[in-house]
Parts: sequence; structure tokens; C-alpha cells
Amino acid sequence: MTVYKSTVARAIIVDDSDTIRSTLNAFLVSANIEVVKQFSSGQNLLPSLDKLTPDIVCLDYNLPETNGLELLKSIMSAHPEIAVVMITGDRDPVLHRAAAEAGAAGFICKPFSQEQVVQQITHIVQSRHLLACICTKPEDSLTGARSKHTALIADDSKSMRELLKAILTSQHINVIAEASNGIQAVELALMHKPDIVCLDIEMPAMNGMEALREIRRENPSIKVLMITGIAQRGLVIEAAKLGVVGFIAKPFDHNKVGAAIAAAVGS
Repeated sequence: MTVYKSTVARAIIVDDSDTIRSTLNAFLVSANIEVVKQFSSGQNLLPSLDKLTPDIVCLDYNLPETNGLELLKSIMSAHPEIAVVMITGDRDPVLHRAAAEAGAAGFICKPFSQEQVVQQITHIVQSRHLLACICTKPEDSLTGARSKHTALIADDSKSMRELLKAILTSQHINVIAEASNGIQAVELALMHKPDIVCLDIEMPAMNGMEALREIRRENPSIKVLMITGIAQRGLVIEAAKLGVVGFIAKPFDHNKVGAAIAAAVGS
């Protein structure tokens, strides 16, 4: 098991199960994440956010007396800078889609492993750090005013969309739309006809491969880059046959993403 020591963040855990809270706490600590508070319900969460100043909230869907999805919406409304990771044992794609559209930064599905939790949280922490570094660059390096190319970003993680948008903008690519699921990705791609679509493989409602087929069938001139945390030979071959021009691996590396974008633009 890899223990990540290069990333630091503050987290709150909200779950009605003592076992889940204890397990998550141990996993987060192993990733050098400071757990500043644990709640067994969502009742006192919102009033505590200003005082506790977490970077991440690990939030269960099914909580006593409160609804996890409504809490997510309230957090995003009052504290959009906080990354909310939804915890659920419910595999309902409708619920996943609703949380993604509400601004969830990621998802932890029960039963979960240490590797899954650490990887998910570490990706989010790294993306926030990289985003902060990109956003401290001079304004003229981030402006899209000189953009000659347009892009659509499709990813169910708000954190990943924000980071990828910053990277694209730094490459003078104008991000004209964002999607949190595959159905939205297809609709927006056909509506806006961007030059580039950055398409996550794992999304609710319609996965990236299904969305890719729809986009390529309706508009084969759009250049598609697949976003993935999974390096699978069969998947790469299948996507290549469908006309993908490149791949973007999670966690994002600014230089590698920039190179992939430049290659796509020039292809």
C-alpha cells in the first residue's frame, strides 16, 4: 500500500456509522490528511465550516435527519472552494448524476478499500494544489482572449473540471462548456461544436466510451481526448479505433496535459 506524504489537507468526515468514520479517518491519516472533525449526522456541519475551514468534506448520502445531496448543494452554495467527496453504498446512476451536477469533487463507493480512498483523495488534493499554482501565474498567461481553439470538458468531478479548465486556459484554449455526465457531453458537443472534447471515461448516465461513439457518429471532425485513471490496452485500442487523438491520465500532470492538447490542436 502506497502512503502519500507529499500532499497535505484538512478534512471533515460525515457518516452515521462509527466503523465507517473510524476506517476513513485511518485511511485519510495514512495519506497525510488531517481530519479536523467527525460528525455522525449533518445537523451541525454547515455552521462548523467557517470555524473548521476544511479543504475536503467526506459526506455520506444517507444521513439521519438530513439529506446528503441537499447538504452537498448547501456546501457548494456557501463554500464552493470546499471539495465534497460523496460516500455511498447506493450504485444508482441517477443519484451519482445528481451529485455530480451539484458539484461533487469525487465519489467513494462502499465497500471501499484503502487504495481507493487514498487515490481519490490524493487526486483531489493534488488537483487543488496544481490549480492554485496555475492560478498564481500572471493574468496574461491565463486569459482566453487570444484563443483560436475551443474546448468542452466532460468529467463527473468538479475538482478535475476546474483543474483541466485552468490548464486549457493556460494553453490559450477557450473552454466554452462543461459537462458532468456523458449525456450532457454529447448534447453540449453537438450544440457548441468545439474543436476539442476532453472526455472522462467513467461518468454517470452515459460513460465516456458511449459518449465518444455518439459524438464521433454525429460530428467526426471533433477531436476527442480521453481522460482516464485506468491504463487498459483494450480500452486504448478501442478508443483509438473510434478516432481518439490522445489520452489524459489522472492525476493530471500540467506539462503532459499541455503536450496532449498541443498535439491534438496540431493534428
